Amino acid sequence: MTTSALGTLVGCNTTCLWTGHNGDVVDSARLAEIMLANDTSAAAARNLQSHMGYIQEVQRHASAMGQVLDISLGVNPRHLLLPATIDEDPAEMVLEYYLRSPRRLQASTLQPSLNWCSESNPTGRSVCGDIKSQKLCGSCWAFAATDLIETAVAIAGNATPVSLSTQQLLSCSKGPQVHTFHYCFASSKTVPTWLSPMKQWNATNDGCGGGMTQNALTDAVSKIKNLASRLTWPDDDASSSSRSPYSCAQLPDDSSAAHITGWEPAVSGNSCANTSDPTRLLQDALATGPLAVAMHAQGLFPEYKGGVFRCPKITNSDMIDHALLLVGYGYSSGQPYWILKNSYGAGWGVNGFMHLAADDDINCGLNIFPIRVLGASRGASVLRVDGGGDLDFGGLTFAAWLGIAVTFAIGTLLATIVGVRIALKRRANMHRC
Repeated sequence: MTTSALGTLVGCNTTCLWTGHNGDVVDSARLAEIMLANDTSAAAARNLQSHMGYIQEVQRHASAMGQVLDISLGVNPRHLLLPATIDEDPAEMVLEYYLRSPRRLQASTLQPSLNWCSESNPTGRSVCGDIKSQKLCGSCWAFAATDLIETAVAIAGNATPVSLSTQQLLSCSKGPQVHTFHYCFASSKTVPTWLSPMKQWNATNDGCGGGMTQNALTDAVSKIKNLASRLTWPDDDASSSSRSPYSCAQLPDDSSAAHITGWEPAVSGNSCANTSDPTRLLQDALATGPLAVAMHAQGLFPEYKGGVFRCPKITNSDMIDHALLLVGYGYSSGQPYWILKNSYGAGWGVNGFMHLAADDDINCGLNIFPIRVLGASRGASVLRVDGGGDLDFGGLTFAAWLGIAVTFAIGTLLATIVGVRIALKRRANMHRC
């Protein structure tokens, strides 16, 4: 992993030095000038200084403890937008980081590395779209969904990825949903006790306020159907409005860039026939393509610039708060790591990517919501018409669906009565990004 990216901390002695443009080394004042060249607001300067100060304190405490950080830390354009919210003392952060034990590789018959965003995969080419930025919007769940669909369409069609509209999902995937996941590895000794073999997850998609990728994919199949490109439906970082001339009614067929027919958990209750090792299960699931996942994204995560990142132990499900795309894995000195594509822009991490150390329990949360899509293809989602007969909607006639609608209306009334009781719980399960 390179440490030459703009904004990377090089080291601190009497003064702290950072990487400037073209890999040159600059002091803190000069780096601030470079980073603030296009945003001279007082808020941007204040935010940047707070992040730089925190990173410098972490570096100084590591040096005082006789430790050398094995990851690179630094600032990126996103730091100009976000105030530093420091939940942990820098000294405690360093101590906790070095108490995390990286996993050592056991014998495996899997290929030594896999990366769907490079040539190191069965297709021999990258199937990934460009790195995107969610900016200040808590829309990681929507970016993970579109990134996943883009790769699935590229694999299925043996074609170059088409960049899909995140704004369409942000505007049109709304409301609460409940989904059940099965965890065949839950009884393993290293897996947290809060994870049961079957668990229901309640969450509400709420635009920039957070959401869940599986909710977005469900709506992409049942409500949205025809998925727009980013060119057709551009991003505007808003929860409900956009610059597209289209509403959340089904996009015209001739404007549809892609569609999917479903999604499924990549690790299910039947996945443990050969192994119950959470790491091996994820590696096996990656054999057919990237996966949408979620992980813990606090601590030093926002400042990550390179190296193999170590995650704290996930002691409760609320710690899993950020959705992104798992695109592969590799090994460093016998230690397996995951390759993740994030939505913080190309200035974060290594050109927008992260290497995350595999661990002995749930891999920083990656094992909780690994998802793949089904039936991904370019173009419109087409209704099937039986010759001379009724329109066939998912295998049912219009009359059958009318009966279902009446039943659903009654059920909706009953559900509304109890809805308030679980609303807070659903919001707690959202990825706030």
